Amino acid sequence: MKTSRTLVVALFLGSVALPAASRAGQPLETESARLLPRGGFEVETGLEHQSSSQGTELALPFAIGYGVRDRIELLVEPVPFSAIHDKGLPSQYGVGDVEATVTGLVAPERGHRPAFAIAGEVKIPTAHNTRIGSGKADYTVYAIGSERIGRWDTHLNLGYTWIGRPAGVQVNDVQSFGLAEEFHANARVDLVGEFFGSSAALSEGSGEGAPGAESQVTPEIGGAELVGTLGARYHPSGPLSYSLGVSYDNNNALLIHPGASIRW
Repeated sequence: MKTSRTLVVALFLGSVALPAASRAGQPLETESARLLPRGGFEVETGLEHQSSSQGTELALPFAIGYGVRDRIELLVEPVPFSAIHDKGLPSQYGVGDVEATVTGLVAPERGHRPAFAIAGEVKIPTAHNTRIGSGKADYTVYAIGSERIGRWDTHLNLGYTWIGRPAGVQVNDVQSFGLAEEFHANARVDLVGEFFGSSAALSEGSGEGAPGAESQVTPEIGGAELVGTLGARYHPSGPLSYSLGVSYDNNNALLIHPGASIRW
């Protein structure tokens, strides 16, 4: 399963040549410092299918964003359904964990200054199956930087997560980063790319902290991760958008994630 999104501190330079109304979203994991306006809503849903030598995973994530104030945004991300099919083991089904994030804009984008935001996230352990969730809460703080230059939109995240400690598992807190680029080809098409990674949640003392390793107690807690993503979005007329992303990680896992979002 994906590691929870993690803490971010961002530095980026550039200038604004296009309106800064867009914000990062599917198929990207990296967050944007451009928040929803006060009273604004955004709903995202999709399908994530991951395959590797160990088996396949399927998840149906959901996200609801709300602009609490012009500089404060609330994001709630439940996973109503997850399925894990590991080779040689019985298939596992159930709901996933819920992530709730509050993001505050520190400084808007202006001239040669990027936009900066900070956020706090909690992973609520709603998954009852230990192969889907760890059964413990995780807490993340992060900072976000966003900068637009012409048709190019850049987002940089740096983060830190305090990992909940299940019984019988030695874990480390996790440091993470995310760097995403969006190219606004025209009014309807965005091309996107991303590179993000995190340090190992598994302690080396457990003997499982190498890249690709995972806890035998709760596989959600794994080793170091590096992920690259390429994708696109299509914006027909109206508030509805469609997206498609393909991700590949250092564990030789391939993730395909189509999605859709609506904003008003």
